[in-house]
Amino acid sequence: MVSARLKSLERLPDPVRSDYLRIVERTIEEVSTRWSSVLSVPVLWLTLGADGTDIRVERVDLDGLYRENGYAEHFDHWVESAVRQRMGTGRCAALASHDRMGGPWPYPTGALLPGLPDGHVHLHAVHRDDPGGFADTFAVRSRPLRRKRFAPEVYEQLAQARAYPGAAG
Repeated sequence: MVSARLKSLERLPDPVRSDYLRIVERTIEEVSTRWSSVLSVPVLWLTLGADGTDIRVERVDLDGLYRENGYAEHFDHWVESAVRQRMGTGRCAALASHDRMGGPWPYPTGALLPGLPDGHVHLHAVHRDDPGGFADTFAVRSRPLRRKRFAPEVYEQLAQARAYPGAAG
């Protein structure tokens, strides 16, 4: 069964749905390769240019992000506008983050506190042709002293979303 959020992409035109799915796939790929800690998910910007051919990926400067947008505790209130600003003249942009982005301990050091390890990758995306934006959460699995990996159902749901009738890509 495809997650409700990925399933909601069915309502969008094929090019928009395809761009969002490309962003999700690239997020999974980049987060998996950039995971350098058993504790924390890397926070990344993903930007699809106006021509739609390449997705640029950059690490987020968390200090700069909070300085420009507001307190971490209010993350849910400003994240979409921050991603829209990041999109600029491109087609699509996204912010991939960890569980603590909207909490009192937004930095990786928060993972050192008991009960706060990352269990999810959160994706907030916007597209120039979709006023609503897209957000989803992808589960990760971790084992002691090993790198985290995406849960198998994440890959299954993505494959099912790609199999939508009319899904381009």
